[in-house]
Amino acid sequence: MHKTIIILFTLLAFYLIGCSTYTIPSESKVIIPKEELNDYNPKSFSKNTKEESKRKLANEDQLIIQAIFLEEEGAYQQSNEFYALLYETTGKEEYLLKELNTAHQAGIVSKNLDNLKIYTQKNPKNLQAQRLLLSFYLKNKEYEKAKNVGSNLTKMSDHAVDYELTANPYIFTGDYETSLKYLKEAYKKTLNENILLKIVTIQINYLQEIDNAVGMLEQHRKEQTCSEKICLQLAGIYANQNKPSKLIPIYKNLYDKTKKEIYLEKVIESYLLNQDLDNAITYLEISKGNSILLYSLYMEQKSYLKANKLTKMLLAKTKDPKWYAESAISLYESLANKDDKTELKKVINQFEKALELGEKSPVYLNYYGYTLIDKDIDIEKGLKIIEKALAEEPENTYFLDSLAWGNYKLNNCEKAYPIMKKVVEVEGLNEEEIIEHWNAIHNKCKSE
Repeated sequence: MHKTIIILFTLLAFYLIGCSTYTIPSESKVIIPKEELNDYNPKSFSKNTKEESKRKLANEDQLIIQAIFLEEEGAYQQSNEFYALLYETTGKEEYLLKELNTAHQAGIVSKNLDNLKIYTQKNPKNLQAQRLLLSFYLKNKEYEKAKNVGSNLTKMSDHAVDYELTANPYIFTGDYETSLKYLKEAYKKTLNENILLKIVTIQINYLQEIDNAVGMLEQHRKEQTCSEKICLQLAGIYANQNKPSKLIPIYKNLYDKTKKEIYLEKVIESYLLNQDLDNAITYLEISKGNSILLYSLYMEQKSYLKANKLTKMLLAKTKDPKWYAESAISLYESLANKDDKTELKKVINQFEKALELGEKSPVYLNYYGYTLIDKDIDIEKGLKIIEKALAEEPENTYFLDSLAWGNYKLNNCEKAYPIMKKVVEVEGLNEEEIIEHWNAIHNKCKSE
């Protein structure tokens, strides 16, 4: 149908970024800070005599080197085997801690857990040992024991990681309020966005404290920065709340920082959801991004001259023949007098260039064919073009309407009436053009 303008931009279903960026931590994956191996001397605690050390030195050095190398490479299970052997042969407590740590990292069961309990009792101020013990209690689902260790750990430590670690057993047992107490303390010490996102996940998913979550995220955004993760979390919440005006500055921020096309499109979607087509166009004009999207918005705004000017740039840039067709459409729609033969000739020339260069879109074929028919330029040629469009989409009522109109113009009521009757049965009499065609065809063909 002639009046059906082709809009290239289709507003995608507004996707909702899930509000839960994080889930409950895995029982086997808890946070243990990686030790600086360069600061660790495995022989610094040796109680052996000089003679014993000399006898074991060569073999021990080789084992240490292999163990550290494998650990650095992330081969924790193989590294654990060396640390286990070192602890078994030397009895040194530093090897005990390294064996337990690599066992935890590898997700395997250590036979030295009882020795770790004894060690932490003897060395209550060794934070790494306390962290390991808490982690193994979590792995074994001994949450109350893990809570006790965490309580002691946070009394001795001022490290954020220990507060974050201590929050885990409370999460597993559903005591989210207490877990937030520890996580908020960890966040206060570091302003770490990953900790903030864990807090927000608990607030939203388990405590339904959405306003508190938004408040913390907005404060972080204003006082620190709006990283991609933080901005997307806020966007997910505002999308769920159907607040497009809140989404606009967030997606603008994301696009400015990342230059990712998806965020530019989300800015425009948000403007359109906010029924603000003018500012959507202004933003695209200023940002000079996505000319195809800008073209479609010009067409939506009925700024046909601007759209037509843009087709020339897009044609030069893309070499895509469809822009000849779009140029024809935007030119025709811009005409104050759509019967101007000089201007209509320009429209026809643009369509012909598109077809000559291989453009076969049935929508363009219908538009061109209908123009030839409706303006009495070449009705028979118009019908042939419409039939090519219908070969691709035989049930398209817009195309059928064009076919009926062409046959009406050729006084072929036998074809025009049943085709137009089918269009009306499907579409009803809701569009001005369908009403006009139906009245003309019905009055003429029923009277014959």
